[in-house]
Amino acid sequence: MSAIDEAVLRAPQVKLSGGKVFVLILTCAMIMLLEGFDIQSMGIAAPILMPLLKLDPVQAGQIFSGGQAGVVLGALVGGMLSDTWGRRNVLLMAVTIFGLFSIATVHCFDFNTLLAARALTGFGLGAAMPNVIGMAIDTVSPRHRVKAVTAIMAGMPIGGALVALFASLYLKTLGWHWLFYLGGIVPLILILPVLGLPNTRPKKETGAARVNAFTGLFGGGRALSTLLLWIVFFLTSSVLYMMLNWLPSLMAARGFDIHIGQMASLVFNLVSVFGTLILGAWIDRFGYRAALPLAYVGFLIGICGMAFTGTVDLLLISAGVVGFFLLGAQYSLNGVSPMYYPAAARGLGTGAAIAVGRIGSVTGPLMAGYVLKTGIGPLHGPAGVAMAMVPLVVVAGLAAFALTRQATIITD
Repeated sequence: MSAIDEAVLRAPQVKLSGGKVFVLILTCAMIMLLEGFDIQSMGIAAPILMPLLKLDPVQAGQIFSGGQAGVVLGALVGGMLSDTWGRRNVLLMAVTIFGLFSIATVHCFDFNTLLAARALTGFGLGAAMPNVIGMAIDTVSPRHRVKAVTAIMAGMPIGGALVALFASLYLKTLGWHWLFYLGGIVPLILILPVLGLPNTRPKKETGAARVNAFTGLFGGGRALSTLLLWIVFFLTSSVLYMMLNWLPSLMAARGFDIHIGQMASLVFNLVSVFGTLILGAWIDRFGYRAALPLAYVGFLIGICGMAFTGTVDLLLISAGVVGFFLLGAQYSLNGVSPMYYPAAARGLGTGAAIAVGRIGSVTGPLMAGYVLKTGIGPLHGPAGVAMAMVPLVVVAGLAAFALTRQATIITD
């Protein structure tokens, strides 16, 4: 069962005053902001750091993917430990790990040390994720849970926008090192407010029926729903992390100043915040059947703009379009996926889909690195990477359309 769904299906265990709830949500949102900050920091530093360490595009892709592999492992370990240690205690461990190893990134001297530092940073970030969301929902009343989770998740693109803004203003004077110093010092400062949070644990359920994993995912006519969900999650996460990790490098490889790459990251992240909020409201008002497939149409238009336009203005607009629809689609999927499973298998189904998506976050940057080095057909360099995203978006959009039209929805 995923941390998000597991928490949503349980009543809050700790009642806090309004002020304490605000502090808890703000602290959790700051931790998610730091994940967005860290992911984008590596993408912005890559055009400087990779040549400095004499790494080729394939090795750079492995560095990006190594960080995401750490997130996958960290999320699994952090979710399991929260049942016995409590969410706050695991959160303390997590922020300490990703703070220390973000700082360690500055002192790496070759491929192996950088890979280890990024993987361990990712492990800390991954261990934090299920616990910040679980802790918030454990302590927030049911009618405010969705707003609480949305506020926390919005921290990620805000963090990406902040690091892009910081880089555009101060990278030339302070150097790339400060991206990782800030990404490490702030989590260590957050240890103090985390210490003041309640150490919640999942409620022990009595008499709950156990669900066989295979039956929960594929029984009762859910095989089509599950497979389509996995396809959409995997491909959407693949493209998302290709964009987050490679956008500044792709802009630099097209001959633009590194400042333009930083601006593209800033536009991508800022517009994605609005995309998340607007698409979420759209789905609430008109339903996901219309909104989700149309999001992928807009997503495809933005990717094609990045592949086939060569002026700065059009590229920045295209990056904004991709950010609007890509993040909107990604977060909408988290809300749509539980509807395809009965209550007893809802967490299992959503957790499996998120896990498959995280695999995409590992393979996406790797694929971008190989395409950037070898090309795709007659296209080489950044144009080849952008073109490689097009079929991924098309297939994801078709799978989303099939999911909303043909798969069985469970309403219990």
